[in-house]
Amino acid sequence: MNIYTDRAAYVLGFHGCDQSVADKVLNSHSEHLKPSENDYDWLGSGIYFWLNDPVRALEWAKVAQARNPNNIKKPAVIGAILDLKVCLNLLERDCIDTLKEGYSLFKGAVSISEDLQNKTPDKGGFHLLRYLDCAVINYTYSILESKGMPFDSVMGAFQESSPAFEGSDILEKTHIQICIRNKDCILGYFLPRDEKET
Repeated sequence: MNIYTDRAAYVLGFHGCDQSVADKVLNSHSEHLKPSENDYDWLGSGIYFWLNDPVRALEWAKVAQARNPNNIKKPAVIGAILDLKVCLNLLERDCIDTLKEGYSLFKGAVSISEDLQNKTPDKGGFHLLRYLDCAVINYTYSILESKGMPFDSVMGAFQESSPAFEGSDILEKTHIQICIRNKDCILGYFLPRDEKET
């Protein structure tokens, strides 16, 4: 990674969750969202946000509720002001090269079995379970951390689902996702405005 991986601006992220989680975080001066530690997370371990997209965050919360009603009883969205600090930005060539180097070291250290493949493609062929990507990003983080150069956040663009319209290469659920590894990147949380009421 190079000197330009340190972000100079703040961004807004939106996180889908249960209403009780949103209330707990918004009504506290110290409470944070909990990091995701699933071995299939797209950008490795951390707290996930949709960049500038509360609608997509709510959509995700509703899908999560349908999958497991015990985890999300009432879908909600919480906003956050994020300082990405040192970001493994997978929209930039240098950061992708860093990840490729991490993969080379990873496959030299770990046997890449069937269990470590990305799986479960949706109707557009987009893998919903990212076992390999998650493992490589987490491994790359540990290598950089051991050298005193960990990244604070990860950002990636994902083209997901079916074409937005017939013949299009733009997919319906295309989005930019942010994974925060360092909680100091989260400057504050807020309740997003309901645009229908303005």
